[in-house]
Amino acid sequence: MTRAGLKIRFHDLRHTCITKLSESLTSDQTIMAISGHVSRKMLDHYSHIRMEAKRVALDAIAQAPNQAATPAGVHQNGNQVQEVEERTSAN
Repeated sequence: MTRAGLKIRFHDLRHTCITKLSESLTSDQTIMAISGHVSRKMLDHYSHIRMEAKRVALDAIAQAPNQAATPAGVHQNGNQVQEVEERTSAN
């Protein structure tokens, strides 16, 4: 990459790719299959979550509970599951 004036190694692209996949909420199993990693330890070595991704994650939980971006059918804890089940059975 020196011809382009960049000081990166080809291997750096592997770290970047794995980090971006992780930040995009791709499952660990999928990332491991793509990258060829056979252990969680190797995945952790290559994945470097950036500060901006950490901020976005914390901002999401700082919102009011009814405004938080939670995918349909995903429950944060057992109390919410029970609450959803009670509302469903009441209808």
